[in-house]
Amino acid sequence: MLNTVLIMLLVPTAGLGARYNSHLVKGWSNSDCVRPWQQAQMSKPTLRIPSRAIECHPDDHNCPAGRNPVCQYSLRSQKYVCCEDKKDADIPTCPKYYETLLLPCGNSVDSQCPRGYRCLGSLGDDSIKLCCKPNRTLEYREPEHTFRENRIVPRLLPIAPAYELIATFSDEQISMGQLFDASIIEKLADPPVMSAGVELQDEKLYTIILADATSKAVTWLVANIAAFDGQLEIHRRTKSAVSYQPPDETDKPVGMHTMILALFEQHDTWSQKDLARIAMDDFNFGEWLEEYAHVLPGQPLAATFYGYSTKKDDRKRI
Repeated sequence: MLNTVLIMLLVPTAGLGARYNSHLVKGWSNSDCVRPWQQAQMSKPTLRIPSRAIECHPDDHNCPAGRNPVCQYSLRSQKYVCCEDKKDADIPTCPKYYETLLLPCGNSVDSQCPRGYRCLGSLGDDSIKLCCKPNRTLEYREPEHTFRENRIVPRLLPIAPAYELIATFSDEQISMGQLFDASIIEKLADPPVMSAGVELQDEKLYTIILADATSKAVTWLVANIAAFDGQLEIHRRTKSAVSYQPPDETDKPVGMHTMILALFEQHDTWSQKDLARIAMDDFNFGEWLEEYAHVLPGQPLAATFYGYSTKKDDRKRI
């Protein structure tokens, strides 16, 4: 009888491992949560007992409040525990015009998904396979969808902007995600002319920041910008906290650099002390916005992103 019970316990685990044979399951032995973008909700440590994953019952919905908390069965601890999304989690979604069922299907085998769903690579990371259901009636909000599709949000920028920032370099209006390779990098020699896509309020102040997400450096920062007749008042006499630094073919690292240009509507006026304390190297948007939440909101009013390369773009044309 004992042997029979042992077999019953082991077979489902082996079956799950075979079913989800992908890089998604590699971390299961070290995590209580099946979904790689989630982490266990932990109890508070005491003098006697260390912090541990909070246990739950799938029918009681008794997990603490958090970021999309859910009661999941832990393959590691063999019990149900509370899991929540990691902070700034890059939660995978299905390709455009497919409904997302957050169920991994590691081998791209449709039979692993419910009826009507297909096993497809997720948006922005084809190595993560999810169950997806076609639906041509789905609507997508811009510019959020493009920021997520290109994995700018939330990996580099925590929250998508409300509007697309229209930026013009050398009389050329750029599109989101446009690449300037080494042969045309001189077009980025001067700061862009910008329009927020929405009328600005003359009684408010604004911040413009341009950050190189690849080298983690701030390459332009203008604070306490006034608006006049609904447009930004940036001119040669406007003092920059960080002067515009144009890209160059000698920039490190070699290759493509992702640039994020964002406009924020300020809560308050920047002090010179705060501006002087901003870390221009090893820059992180999320940490910066948290530290200066008294000045800036978490969501940009408008933003765009583009890239430049220190090399000529010799990728094969499709």
